[in-house]
Amino acid sequence: MELRHLRYFIAVAEELHFGRAAQALGISQPPLSQQIQALEQELGARLFERTNRRVELSEAGRLFLDEARLVLAQVEKASDVARRAQLGELGELKIGFTASAPFTSSIPQAIFAFRQRYPAVHLALQEMSSREVAERLENESMQVGIMRPLPLPDSLVAV
Repeated sequence: MELRHLRYFIAVAEELHFGRAAQALGISQPPLSQQIQALEQELGARLFERTNRRVELSEAGRLFLDEARLVLAQVEKASDVARRAQLGELGELKIGFTASAPFTSSIPQAIFAFRQRYPAVHLALQEMSSREVAERLENESMQVGIMRPLPLPDSLVAV
């Protein structure tokens, strides 16, 4: 079963008319009818009661409609999560800092501003020595480090 089958089914179920559903989907009516028939065959259930004048949902169709909507909503949510994660709006940001970092006013302000702008990103804050911060950044087990100045390996850049 493909997601388009669910979209097609929902369109017909909402319109209760194959022609209008096809028009709303931007396809012609015969392929839509064929896809619905293929879906019914795959499910082993008749989703619509058809007459020459009417199309209505069968009992199986009524129950399937709720589930189909849930599936498409979950797919939309999964797509949104992936997109937001790619943009850095979700997930976890690991930050290492030295004991004196919180006493620099710009750091707590930056953390607060970040949390305001990206509330779905979990900030994993961990206090450690400057050397540990550098090591964790270098082995990529942490993404941000706030530390006292010290000679850095060539693979790290201070900003």
